[in-house]
Amino acid sequence: MTQAFSHMTRARVRTLLTMEGLAILVGVGILATVFVPSPGRSVALSEAVLAPTAAILVLMVALGVYDPDARARYAAMRERLAVASLLGGAAAYLALYLLSPLWISPLYALAAASVAYGAAAGTRFLVMRSRTLARLQRRLILVGDSGGFARFDAMPGDKRDALRLTLEQAAEPGRLAAAIAELDAGEIVVAVSTRETPLPVETLLDARMAGLRVIDLAAFHERETGRVDLANLYPQRFVFMETSAHTQIGRLLKRAGDLVVSGLALILLSPLLAGAALAVRRDSPGPALYRQTRVGLRGEPFEIVKFRSMRIDAEASGQPQWAGESDPRVTKVGAFLRRTRIDELPQLWNVLKGEMSLVGPRPERPYFVGKLAETIPHYAERHRVKPGLTGWAQINYRYGATEHDARVKLEYDLYYMKNASFALDVYILMKTARVVLWPDGVR
Repeated sequence: MTQAFSHMTRARVRTLLTMEGLAILVGVGILATVFVPSPGRSVALSEAVLAPTAAILVLMVALGVYDPDARARYAAMRERLAVASLLGGAAAYLALYLLSPLWISPLYALAAASVAYGAAAGTRFLVMRSRTLARLQRRLILVGDSGGFARFDAMPGDKRDALRLTLEQAAEPGRLAAAIAELDAGEIVVAVSTRETPLPVETLLDARMAGLRVIDLAAFHERETGRVDLANLYPQRFVFMETSAHTQIGRLLKRAGDLVVSGLALILLSPLLAGAALAVRRDSPGPALYRQTRVGLRGEPFEIVKFRSMRIDAEASGQPQWAGESDPRVTKVGAFLRRTRIDELPQLWNVLKGEMSLVGPRPERPYFVGKLAETIPHYAERHRVKPGLTGWAQINYRYGATEHDARVKLEYDLYYMKNASFALDVYILMKTARVVLWPDGVR
């Protein structure tokens, strides 16, 4: 796995993806042996099996089949799996039609989608009824002090059970090695109160040279949650971040992608944009588009373009307000535009102009930036990258309307800044499709 997908490397997700992928491969393979025409059979079989399998697996990841809520709720998993299977089958049929001499019936594509759905849903049902993933989960040893253990316990989300050793215990000759052997551990997390706390370097280095992964709690927190630990963040971690996205070549590649995608999207989506503008004008008095000042790269203000989704007197008091749940200021058409994110599409023009990127932290209004920067540490750091049409925080967290929400979203934004890459951008764009199809937390 690449660093961009480190949030997907937990053993339970890897194992689940492998099991369901193999089930789909076998199911589609059996289907292909019956329905694929005989000339050039080996090549035809490979194409007929691998194309739908690969397309469906990619869409399963993109549409959130392996997200925590879908792993916990079978109904949510099946809903997303159905969409991924149908779209994957259609994509495979289109790819084979355009790129391969093999001809397959649309009915085969539909059958492949149905088989994939049944194979993956059946595998997930069996897994959820067993302890397979728990047994296959990688074991962990936590080495630290009371303050570090408390920070580990305070981490959000699911945390793996870990054998805990104090610094003094880990320094005892043979104690850490015996714990590793007894637990069959594969990873050591060092959790200490301060960076100045002395560590049992010799025993930790012995474990590292023996092949175990040794990381500090901050790195573990980022990997497991996809967020930085804002309460214990020190700026030096950003000085030494390992990513090529902030190099000159990385910025040029990102800009080239922004230009191509935003330009094509504006052309292809022009009928939808025109229809949305007409619907806004017919729904309520006022213009279809409105401009609003936001804070961009290096703290420079710029104007974003959006479809108007509220009444024109939404801020008659002159005081900026966050949108609330079931906000009465939102129009009927505006509610639909917000739910489907269509109201944000005019910002493709901002992307084309270079004021925004396709992926990055969402730009905030100067009034709120000033307020949040006073109370949330490191808030201004999010302006070191271009704001985006979508972002890591948007696919991982609900709509934010409080200072606490802004703090959590900043943790996601800083994680993105630290781990930015082309692969992560592609992943975020794919996951944005899931947010549009299942719009949780829209206001």
